[in-house]
Amino acid sequence: MSAKVLIVDDDNALCYSLKRVLGDHFDVYTALNMDEALNHLKSIKFDIMFLDYKLGEINGLDVLEEAKKIDANLPVVVMTAYGTSNLILDSIKMGAIEYLVKPVDPDELIKIINKLKRTDLGECCPENSCKIDDYEYHEKIFIGSSPVMKDVMVLVANVARTDYPVLITGDSGTGKELIAKIIHQYSKRSESVFIPINCAAIPEELLESELFGYEKGAFTGAEKGKLGKFELAHNGTIFLDEIGDMSIDLQAKLLRVLQDGTIEKLGCSKFHYVNVRIIAATNKNLKSMIREGKFREDLFYRLNVVNIHLPPLRERKDDIKELAIYFAKKYSKELNKRICCIENEVFEILKEYNWPGNVRELENVIRKAVLITRDNLIKVEDMKIDGEIEKKDVQDITEYFTGKYKYKLLEKSVEEVEEKLIRKALKMTNYHLSNTAELLGISRVTLNAKLKKYGIKSANS
Repeated sequence: MSAKVLIVDDDNALCYSLKRVLGDHFDVYTALNMDEALNHLKSIKFDIMFLDYKLGEINGLDVLEEAKKIDANLPVVVMTAYGTSNLILDSIKMGAIEYLVKPVDPDELIKIINKLKRTDLGECCPENSCKIDDYEYHEKIFIGSSPVMKDVMVLVANVARTDYPVLITGDSGTGKELIAKIIHQYSKRSESVFIPINCAAIPEELLESELFGYEKGAFTGAEKGKLGKFELAHNGTIFLDEIGDMSIDLQAKLLRVLQDGTIEKLGCSKFHYVNVRIIAATNKNLKSMIREGKFREDLFYRLNVVNIHLPPLRERKDDIKELAIYFAKKYSKELNKRICCIENEVFEILKEYNWPGNVRELENVIRKAVLITRDNLIKVEDMKIDGEIEKKDVQDITEYFTGKYKYKLLEKSVEEVEEKLIRKALKMTNYHLSNTAELLGISRVTLNAKLKKYGIKSANS
């Protein structure tokens, strides 16, 4: 089915010429004013709209605003003879995905239509892409079904039923706070408060008063008393993130809370009882810090009643696809976009990267991809990892194949590369088989045989 294209321009001659040229490729409609355009939009679901910035006395952005009320997911390209930065900013802000400066080149329009036409309908998802609407989305959930994460979640479920202190360890960005929230959510304290505090983010001289509070007159400027986090978390859970950054002196006061449930406020000689569950987390090696005299051994064993270790993302790459889909849906909703598909090649690229920033880094990459994509499909070119997609040199490729295949190394390696090249060539030619064969330097007969061999579906099969 050919794409439905709407051209909105008050230049009748331009509309006629574009409809004549583009009509060989697409189903083209034209409108000379705002009323005609909106009437078309109310009766037809278009794949893309080209909108002139000046429609006589009407500002094209007014048309854009009304068009988005009718079809929020319609890709709109603004055409103008005045390529100013304000126009770009205003049109993008109102939902346009591209702009063109007149005169427009029909060949360029064809490329833009093929590239930016809507993919928000399930049947519009291109071949070799993953339809993310097939996956459920729930906020505030820990994603991961790999064997190592299943073990983690079993431990989380068991410890959540207790009041034991928990120490969560793992690299930065692995999701330690989220695990702490899940433990609280499934505990008997779930109806009470969960209070997180980052021990590394608060200066040492202020952290004690933040945790334990102070009485009026405890120090200069203390004109009234203040409740600390432990008192505020009474009957609930307190999450002490980056516990390894806490000073030795403050560790001693924390130890008292764990031993007998009492706190000592600044400026007060009495102890106060608090009923608080403590969950701590760190990305540091506390046992090494104990040997160096930087962390109390007795506090470590009080905190480490149950240890939950979160593996880095490079050790749970089976979860990457599921995580990427989750973040795509999350930020599609947050940014009011309708991302419906992710190219399968995107997942391959994500799995090749080692993710030093772990899940947090993956989240940032997908968030940026959702933001910058100019249609409803996340593509390889939308992937920006450290500014560029990581490139593999010859040694990396050799190690990759020798590590992956234990027999028929040459045959399997060549087949994998061949399949990827064919898939890439199909995309480059918009699944035109003759052009694909020509690009690859093989005959149509050979191409058809290889498509069958690798189970690749073509657009016209």
